[in-house]
Amino acid sequence: MTTGKLGPDALLDLAIEMLKTEIGPVLPPEKRYASAMIVNALEIAQRAITGEDETADFALLDAIYDDGDGTMKRLATDIRDGQVDTKNHPDLLQMLKAQLISELAVRNPRSLESRGGK
Repeated sequence: MTTGKLGPDALLDLAIEMLKTEIGPVLPPEKRYASAMIVNALEIAQRAITGEDETADFALLDAIYDDGDGTMKRLATDIRDGQVDTKNHPDLLQMLKAQLISELAVRNPRSLESRGGK
């Protein structure tokens, strides 16, 4: 088998498929959970490569802070301290929900799908 000039996404597809179809089924039962965890980690990494999870973070942070000045850690601190709230950012809850949905789409899409993708 040759990987030629496959991009990172295609390589991950290939690795995931091989683990699922060729390696996982022949592993002893006590190793199948570890194999499933590896597949899950690879699938999360693959979705993260697209950068979709960061897009929602940046949209949220850019709406609240001057461009490039915010971090998720700073936002959490500012919310806890009352510096950022729905009084000074009326769309805060909607923006946080959009960020959470984006994060779930990368980290746990099955959970998101079970809730109707909302």
